[in-house]
Formats: sequence, C-alpha cells, structure tokens
Amino acid sequence: MQPSTLSSPPADAHLVAQALSSVPAADPADDPDTSYQFRTLWLSDIHLGTRDCKADALLELLRHCHAETIYLVGDIIDGWQLRKGWYWPQAHNDVVQKLLRKARKGCRVIFIPGNHDDLARHYVGLHFGGIEVLSDVVHVTVDGTRLWIVH
Repeated sequence: MQPSTLSSPPADAHLVAQALSSVPAADPADDPDTSYQFRTLWLSDIHLGTRDCKADALLELLRHCHAETIYLVGDIIDGWQLRKGWYWPQAHNDVVQKLLRKARKGCRVIFIPGNHDDLARHYVGLHFGGIEVLSDVVHVTVDGTRLWIVH
C-alpha cells in the first residue's frame, strides 16, 4: 500500500492539532525505583478524549515500562467522541507527551489508526514527533514469527 498524499488537510485535522496544542513541554519525573524493559508494548483502545479513558493508569504504565517498540493499535484518540463534545484533560496531554518523549529517546512508536481515530488515516505514511502513522505493519517476534498488525 502506498502512502497517501494530501493536497490539503482533511476537514477534521483541527481536532488533532487542538489535542496536541496544549501538550506540556515539561517532563514529569519518572519513578526510578521500578522499571521494566520489554522488546514490544502493545496498546489499543485507549480512547483519549473520553471520560472513561484510564489515562492516569496508562501514564503510570508508560513511566515504568520501557520498550524498543510501542504499537498503538487503533482507537487511541476517540475522534467520534471529540466531534460530539470536547473533553481533553491534562492527563490525556500527559499520555501524548510521554509517547512523544519515548519516540524522541529512541523508542520506535507505530500508530495504526482504528475506526475511532479514523481522522488519523489521512496521515498514513507520515511521522509526527517521531511517531510513525501506518495502516498496517508486520511485526517479527523473537522466534521469527511474523504477525500482521492491523486494526
């Protein structure tokens, strides 16, 4: 599949820009007491932008778990709910900032948009802050098994 090219931004691109516009630059101190290293972390159905999102718990996980690759496999930002009414607390900014920081520090972060973050499909093939936006990808496990990752 070839990455799409855009002649102009999609009509709802402002939602992504709005969500990222108030992301803080400060790096909250990570707790050095407990840290786990993984080859791969899989995150899906986070639904940032909803009241039921468990952003604080996710942020704790991201503070203590480090990986070579993080896959964000669909429904990360809930565009459906954001279109109905804006809800974006600081904890949601903190999650986005933490993922951007991990990408900046060398973690490969791959975002595969799902049905709730369909607006991000317009950006397949592009990178944002070091985060790759892909429609699908093949992950090779430590034993060589090939997994097709798609939402």
